[in-house]
Amino acid sequence: MDNYFKQQLYIWVYDKIKANPKKFGGDFSNPFIMHEYLLEFYSDEKVAQLEPQLMSVLSTISRIKNKLLEQNPHFDYRVKFKTRVKHDEAQGCN
Repeated sequence: MDNYFKQQLYIWVYDKIKANPKKFGGDFSNPFIMHEYLLEFYSDEKVAQLEPQLMSVLSTISRIKNKLLEQNPHFDYRVKFKTRVKHDEAQGCN
């Protein structure tokens, strides 16, 4: 993802949170913001049928995957988002 697009996403997310902080700034806001993004930028009949609960499941899957990769560094082939401390420990740098 290039920096320009990332900056546009920051602006979009900020505007959404500012417009509706109870929905997009609360404890369960991740699925709502992801659902809103899909509806706004990829709206078609199939996307409109997706439930916010699906977004919650997807973000849970992502968190589980990250935790499992931290616990099993021999499976972790990330470069950009690898935890620095975990990476150093896996390499015996501590």
